[in-house]
Amino acid sequence: MPLRMKLDAEPADLPRHLAEVLAQQPVNVDRRTGAELVTKYFFPVSHRSLEAWPLPTRRVNGKAITATATLFELAYAKLRIAPGIMSGRRNAAESGTAGIQVVGNKHEQ
Repeated sequence: MPLRMKLDAEPADLPRHLAEVLAQQPVNVDRRTGAELVTKYFFPVSHRSLEAWPLPTRRVNGKAITATATLFELAYAKLRIAPGIMSGRRNAAESGTAGIQVVGNKHEQ
């Protein structure tokens, strides 16, 4: 299912701690401020990335302004649907490179 359909199908009700944070924020923000808020409370994002998000915006004095609540809801929805993955180093047997030695710029088995 495409991301757009997942986001439309699952409204993101913010947890209580995020709703409290949202209550302390301005009602509307520009993309740069929005990116700072999303980076602080959700995950790293740039203001340029927010241009591609499906956010309703208004142009005020040459700035794209969006509702902070909508921005938080979309960021939380993206975070909820992101798959969890395991991280960490794999040993040589798991990575499929067992038995290969690197000598100079050549690989030998």
